[in-house]
Amino acid sequence: MQLPGCAQQVVAGTALLIIAACTDLQPTKTENPLAVPGDRKDIVSVCYSPADHSRVDIQTVALKLCGQDAVTVTPWRIDKYLNDCPILKKTRVSFLCVKGVR
Repeated sequence: MQLPGCAQQVVAGTALLIIAACTDLQPTKTENPLAVPGDRKDIVSVCYSPADHSRVDIQTVALKLCGQDAVTVTPWRIDKYLNDCPILKKTRVSFLCVKGVR
């Protein structure tokens, strides 16, 4: 059955969105909030989907982003709107990296 005009594109786009929504998108690094000065290297930000990830998953990614000197991370700020995260992982959480001796 042949669909008229741009209906094929609409159906294909909808199918892609449904497939993408079913994938497990891992938490990823993103830009820090604009209020954070560029020289603050002790703050990292992560995008994630609250429905798909636990606090431990997100903190593990943040700890890796902090580098080898970090022993733990502390949540500092959460943004759900107007951030640099993709639409399927729309929540951004920023962490303070706590340095120490391991």
